[in-house]
Amino acid sequence: MRKLLIVALVALIGLLPVTSFAQTQSQAPVAAKSSDGMYPLVVGLGAIAGVVGFNLAALGWGAIPMVGAYARGAVVPATASVAMSRVYATISAVTGALIANSLYSR
Repeated sequence: MRKLLIVALVALIGLLPVTSFAQTQSQAPVAAKSSDGMYPLVVGLGAIAGVVGFNLAALGWGAIPMVGAYARGAVVPATASVAMSRVYATISAVTGALIANSLYSR
């Protein structure tokens, strides 16, 4: 049975018509340089706002610093700590991206 399957596969592969779909070589489109210097800042603030919004939707006001358990100095639940680490990670990533963008655009 195994030999029959091998022969059938080889026959099918050998009998298939060979068609080439080669494309002509073309220049890659060049992105236009944006003259709007606020675009990276707006994208970065949108990313931070998205993370904060997700934390609010998932955990409520207790996930925001200076509100809830953070303001009272109470013990913070682990989920709120994870939410804040998301915010810190996103802020540091956006800050790094904005610095890199400012250095690159010079």
